[in-house]
Amino acid sequence: METNRTIAVIGGGIVGITAALELQRRGHAVTLIERGEPGRETSYGNTGVLSDASIVISNNPGLLKKLPRFIAGKSDALRYDPVFVAQRLPWVLRFLGHCTEEHSDHAGRSLRALQSVSLDIHKQLIGEARADDLLRHTGWLKAFRSPAGLAGYRAELELLEANGVSLIHYGADELRQIEPGLKPVFHAGILLDSCCSVSSPAKLCDAYAGLFTAAGGTVLRNEVRNISPVDGGWKIDFPDGGSLQTHITVIAAGPWSREVAGWLGYRIPMAWERGYHLHLDPGNGPPLRRAIHDVERGYVMTPQEQGVRVTSGVELAARDAPINDRQIRACVASARETADFGPDIEDDPWMGRRPSMIDSLPVIGRAPRHDGLWFDFGHGHSGLGGSTGSARLLADLMHDTKPPFDAAPFSPTRFRL
Repeated sequence: METNRTIAVIGGGIVGITAALELQRRGHAVTLIERGEPGRETSYGNTGVLSDASIVISNNPGLLKKLPRFIAGKSDALRYDPVFVAQRLPWVLRFLGHCTEEHSDHAGRSLRALQSVSLDIHKQLIGEARADDLLRHTGWLKAFRSPAGLAGYRAELELLEANGVSLIHYGADELRQIEPGLKPVFHAGILLDSCCSVSSPAKLCDAYAGLFTAAGGTVLRNEVRNISPVDGGWKIDFPDGGSLQTHITVIAAGPWSREVAGWLGYRIPMAWERGYHLHLDPGNGPPLRRAIHDVERGYVMTPQEQGVRVTSGVELAARDAPINDRQIRACVASARETADFGPDIEDDPWMGRRPSMIDSLPVIGRAPRHDGLWFDFGHGHSGLGGSTGSARLLADLMHDTKPPFDAAPFSPTRFRL
């Protein structure tokens, strides 16, 4: 593809921001379209982990064994709205149909390749943006409260080891040495030590958006109402009657991508995993040094600029259903068992939506039935960690350049859209 094309990227989360920045650096005039401030929807509320090891997909074989407990509502790792599940039953059954060893191995290899490239690019961009103060090289800790919990992680651990993820095993006493603020709650831990994290995902988005605008990129704050092919390009319509015409359009709207692509007749096999967070005062004891996943209780606690962020497990519910804070309140109660945190910083939790595909892999590539239309969405729990690698893959495919990893697992053509 020739340079100097006009490109619109619909969606201003971390996936859209990094796509816009990468395409700009390939010589294009890029407009990033977001209805609010970029990076303040799903990308704002995550754990801040930049991981090259988030390769164990949700619909792995172990999920089938846990289903009775989830259905009975006995785990904070998953809560669900029965009405929503009934309405989306075909998607749920297709999602569960991917709970095989073969697919788990395939997805693990594919995500490992994507995330390894992505982590390297993140480090480069953070340096360019002079945002090094946000970055922490402290790893990503999986913590287990019991021998049974650790034993139940065996399949996931084998997948990590098979894909070359660097691991350090810790016993209870060693955990207290690397995290002196923890109470003696955890039996063991596994540190994914090549992972990094940032102290503010929102500021990371701002830093990357700053690189984009400083180089002449345009951020258009508006809501997209329709997209349509016109005159060899694309017309994007806004609520006030205005419009934008471009040569190329990229749909990178996270959990809203299914709706946008649907305007053009695409049936995207996407659902939504909602998640919550609350911030706790760190307290007066030794502060947490890294993100910690309490595996058996299904939540993550991570030190952020705003306090200790506790993020919930998955809530399966309609994308725009009212907030239900029962899950995050239970996760906060579990987190308080592990350290002497101070009071809640907010009264009400934040809620965000993650876009989840039936095979737990993002969709990156050319739209099957329209010239000049590209997809970059569906990253589930790994949007932050996989964003920059996705942007590299998208740009390479646009320019017929060989990507640094296999593009086929992420191709839109793996589905009948």
